[in-house]
Amino acid sequence: MFKWIKRIIKLALLLIVLTPIIILVVMYKGYSAPVDDFSANEGLSFNDIASNKLDEFIADENALSFDFVLTSSEANAALKDIYAAENPDFGKTDETIDLNARKYAIAFGNNNGGFKGVTLAFHETGLTIEAGLDAGFSNIYYQTTLYLDLDINIEQVEVDNELITQYKLTIKEIKFGNMPILWMYDTADFIVSRFTEDGLNGLIQNAVSGFGNYDLKTKSIWVNTTDLINLISEEEDPNRLMIEALLGFVDEEELLVSAFGEDVGGIGIALGKMRSTETPYQTTNQISDETELNNMFESQLTTLLLSSITGGSSLNYDMHEETFNQLIEYYVGESMDMSQTFEFDTNIYVLETLPLYARFIDNKVHFTIIMKLYNQADPSKVFQTDFTLVSIPSISDDKQDLVFTIDVIHIGDDTTVTNNKVATILNLVGENEMIVGNQIILKDFMGNFAGQSTTVDSVTVQGKYLRFVVTPTGANAAILAELQDAIDAALTTILLNPDYAALEDVYTNDPTDTEGLLDALNTLTPQEQQAFYNSLYLTLDTSVDVDSLLP
Repeated sequence: MFKWIKRIIKLALLLIVLTPIIILVVMYKGYSAPVDDFSANEGLSFNDIASNKLDEFIADENALSFDFVLTSSEANAALKDIYAAENPDFGKTDETIDLNARKYAIAFGNNNGGFKGVTLAFHETGLTIEAGLDAGFSNIYYQTTLYLDLDINIEQVEVDNELITQYKLTIKEIKFGNMPILWMYDTADFIVSRFTEDGLNGLIQNAVSGFGNYDLKTKSIWVNTTDLINLISEEEDPNRLMIEALLGFVDEEELLVSAFGEDVGGIGIALGKMRSTETPYQTTNQISDETELNNMFESQLTTLLLSSITGGSSLNYDMHEETFNQLIEYYVGESMDMSQTFEFDTNIYVLETLPLYARFIDNKVHFTIIMKLYNQADPSKVFQTDFTLVSIPSISDDKQDLVFTIDVIHIGDDTTVTNNKVATILNLVGENEMIVGNQIILKDFMGNFAGQSTTVDSVTVQGKYLRFVVTPTGANAAILAELQDAIDAALTTILLNPDYAALEDVYTNDPTDTEGLLDALNTLTPQEQQAFYNSLYLTLDTSVDVDSLLP
């Protein structure tokens, strides 16, 4: 019996002595850097890859997405550009160069070994990474590697009843040399949980809570959109609203996808969904000062007088789409224009917006901002999108402001953002005092129409016109009846002028066709419109107190 006890003790001692040796033997593994990848992609960096891929996307008008996808060979060369930045001789095959400089990306002192590099390989669900190092002295080195097999997944998840994007990395395998160690995490968690309430899982989760999430049971690390926003911007960051808007839009439209396959990997952004063929609105005339502005409003008063042809208790001030865009140019100008640049090494890219304009479509006002992205070195190749804000016009409760309430946004030719994301997307345009929540507000605009003798009851879109319904107040209602009696006779006289032949044709065909008269009126030059108004005003003023009806 005693002999068996002695043998067990000897065996235990032998195991104690041999176990570290066995572990070291199993962990021992040589490593060679992927020098063929380095030579095949000399000087390649991740910035180079991103720039090349972005140029390809911009140049291809039919590209569905901007794919930051690269081969394993390209990734290895680009990684070398990072970790061996201080050693340009690393990975060279020229034998005239010092061996240690070629062998080690980062040397450990003098002849103590060093870091030998990283090899990355993509597979269908993610990637593997293997790093090697030597450690020792007097040319006697212990060699080992660290190997990671990772799955990468980008998916939509629901958090607090809202869909957000989750970027998830799952550890499938970890090895030191040839020894798997992932199983040790479960054992370590069990041991730690005997002494702490949270266990190892909770401790790691608390450690990463500031920038992500960790689950020991699934060996997963993930971040969501909110984590990314907090990681790349502070609460007081002036660009935070734009960052939130951009990532919120990525969530809304599920633009970001993973793109992993055999020997290739990366991510794709489906920017093709946002592509636009929209063309800027071209006005035929620009308002340059207050005098021209007043002349424009005065010439548009013709519409007020012409609307009396059809009778009724109110008048219509009809502003043509062209005139409205001239007002936008004058009032808004370049205040909503944006131009920003970003760089990939020596390549400078420009992201800019064109001036805001409007079109009247289906009884709504469509405000459009065109956004362009291009390489500053080749501005002829452009990726273009647009944000079209579909709005309903109204008047503020105090009758002072013209309000456009946005309930939907079209992005590019094919994408529509739901109304609960309108305020978020508006942040992409940048801060502007005209934008309040989901509204565009033209402060004090109604002062151009309302006066002591009239009130503006409503504003609507009628075809190609923004119509303000103006009602005379008090005794001025009787003057409106006088105007209605006198307008036909005044037009019969004025339309004898051959300069107004287009209006005469419409009036002769149908004297009540006010929309046809307005269309013909808007074919005249601003000077001709002003002359027509003056003639109509002076002719009517001989029998009607016209000034009492005008704003």
